[in-house]
Order: sequence, then C-alpha cells, then structure tokens
Amino acid sequence: MLGFGMILPVFGFLFEEVAIDGKGGIFATIYDPEMLKFLYLFMIGSYSVGTWLGAPVIGALSDKYGRRRMLQFTYTCNILFYLVFVAGIYYVNYPLVYVGRVLAGLTGGSLLVINAAIADVSAPEDKAKNFGITGIAFGLGAIIGSFLGGFLSDPSFSPYFSESLPVLVSCVVTFANILFMTFVFDETFEGVPERKVSILTGPKNTYKAFTNKSLRDIFIVIFFMTLSFNFLIQFYQFYVRDTFQFSKTQIGLILAFVGISTAIAQGLILRWISNRHNPMLVLACALPLFAMSYLILLIPISTAGFMAATFLMVAFQGITFPTSLSVVSNLADRSIQGEIIGINMSVQSFAAATPILIGLVTEIQYTLPMWVGAALTFAAWIYYMLRFGSEMKLKR
Repeated sequence: MLGFGMILPVFGFLFEEVAIDGKGGIFATIYDPEMLKFLYLFMIGSYSVGTWLGAPVIGALSDKYGRRRMLQFTYTCNILFYLVFVAGIYYVNYPLVYVGRVLAGLTGGSLLVINAAIADVSAPEDKAKNFGITGIAFGLGAIIGSFLGGFLSDPSFSPYFSESLPVLVSCVVTFANILFMTFVFDETFEGVPERKVSILTGPKNTYKAFTNKSLRDIFIVIFFMTLSFNFLIQFYQFYVRDTFQFSKTQIGLILAFVGISTAIAQGLILRWISNRHNPMLVLACALPLFAMSYLILLIPISTAGFMAATFLMVAFQGITFPTSLSVVSNLADRSIQGEIIGINMSVQSFAAATPILIGLVTEIQYTLPMWVGAALTFAAWIYYMLRFGSEMKLKR
C-alpha cells in the first residue's frame, strides 16, 4: 500500500491544465484542456476495466494455487508495468502511460487476494472488523506514500525530483513486498487444483452478480456506492488545487490526511461498531450519512474546514465498504472466498470504469462528483432498505 500511495498524487499532476506556477502537466504541451480531462478519465477508467477483467482471474487462481503464490505473481507484474509507466512519463508518451496502467489493472488483484486470505482465517462475525485491517494498511500506506509522492514529484525541492521518481521508489517498495511474501508470509489456504479459471471470469462474475437472486440486491448497492466514490476520488485533487490553490507537496499532505482518516475510520471506529452491531444494520445506518458527506465537502471555504469535511466523508466510506464486503463474504461458502471476493471486485471495477462514460457525455466540473455521489449513494440506501429492511428486523 505504501507503493500504491506514492503514485496517487502523480496521476493528476501529469494531466494538469495550468499549475499555480503557470506551468501545466507534461501532457499540457500536447493536448488541449478538454482532451486532457478525457485522457485522464480514460487512463483511470481503463485501469478499472483491466482490474474488472484480471482481478477475478487472480482471485480464482488464488483459490487454485494459494494466496502466497498469486501475491508474488501480482507484485512482480506491478514492478514491470510501473517501469512501462515511467517510460511513458520520461518520453512524454501517453500510449506508454496508458498501457502501463491498463496492464497494471489486469494484474491488480493483490488487494482481492489479501482480503481472501483474511477471510480464510476469520470467523463470520469478525470479517467486517478484520477487513478493516486492510483499510488500516491502506491508510498507513497512503499517509506515508502520498506525502512522499507529493514531495518526490515536486522539482522545487530538488532538480532530481519529478513525476517519475515516486513510481521508481514504488518499484523498490514492491520488490520488498515480494521478499516478504517469499520468506515471511504463511499460506492461509489449501488450493483446489481442479478449479477451472477463465479470462472471461470478470464479465461472467458481473453477470452472476446481477442475475443471482441471493447476490443481486447487495451488488446493486455496492455498484452505486463504488461508482459514486470513485467518481469523486478521480477529481478530488483537482478540486483541491482549483479551490485552495495547493502546491504538489500540499496535495501530497492532503492525500496523506485521507490516509490518516481511513486508518482511524477502519482501525478504530469500524472495529468498535462491528463488535456491537450486525453488518447489515451498520450498512443501513451508514449509507445515508455517507451520502450527506459528499455535499458537506462543498461547504467549507477554509482548508481546516475542508479537512474536517474530508474526514467525515472518508470515515463513512471506511465503514460502508468493509461492511458491505463482510455481507458479501458471509453469503459464500468458505471454499470459494477468493471467487466471491473476486465477484465483489468485478462489480467494483465495473463501477469504477463508468466515469469514462460520464466524461464522454457531459462537461466535467470539479463539483459534479459531489452532487452525483450524494444522489447515487442515497439511491443505494433507499434500494438497500427496500430489499433488506425486513431481513434486518428479523435479525434484531
């Protein structure tokens, strides 16, 4: 997660129209502002398409060959594709940047495998809490990584700093992960050799998610939750720079604050809540508050106020996403945790790619994701209550 956190600030910097110092991102010299927005959305969305196709295959393969082996594979591929991405930055070549991200998406199933490993060793009542551990790791990685990414990409501190440096450092961190997987990590699952795996697993999983009666309703909720949040995240740093005139280093700091908020939400708040309440009830209470938090982001005019609003939004995201994953995992047999979590990631990846379509049909303003996020998350809550409200009453 540290390596992932370091490259988070880089994406927006590459596609900036005009920065505070009067200079745009590296692609601003080649493409006009409208094309920059589209290429940015296309790259981010295509990564999600790659994850949609590839991550479920990785999850199914981890059910067949074990979690450890697949983590080693995905981390090795990440290093190779990071280097392609760096080459695209160095040569100011969008196709190389694009290919590096899409290929990284195809093998971007490490989080899925980690969640499957957590599910392997967790009792049903502990899954939401234990999935929150992943959120803590993500938060800590984002805290340190985002700060380093913003700092190492800012040439005002050193002429050796650039957008490619955080990606190269991420390669080193990822290699350290490979060593950890090889010499420290203990396998959590005995594979099932006869399990069939297909490259069409992602599309099939998405079809299964929305046609299986026991899964369809919760996955519709997860789809709209994920679409809303990913649309916001893709334009979050642009909104911050446009509204508060932050430098690259300050963007790294605000993303680090997002990491701190995630760690607090999933490490403390979610753990406390999940010890006391059923996951289905937690999701019912958190979703409408999550919807309101999108609009609260639009209120502050000071940096302190915006950070407080950001914490609120991230806190509810940190509660709803692991809780929804817990609900999904509890629906599945222990022997197919990798597959069912793969289905969940297929739905999320499909939802994360949808902003490409939004970018094609509408003029993107940086406040639009807040309004769309609030509306879709509130709609997800209404649907959830209609479909699961009676079931929650029975479980009280």
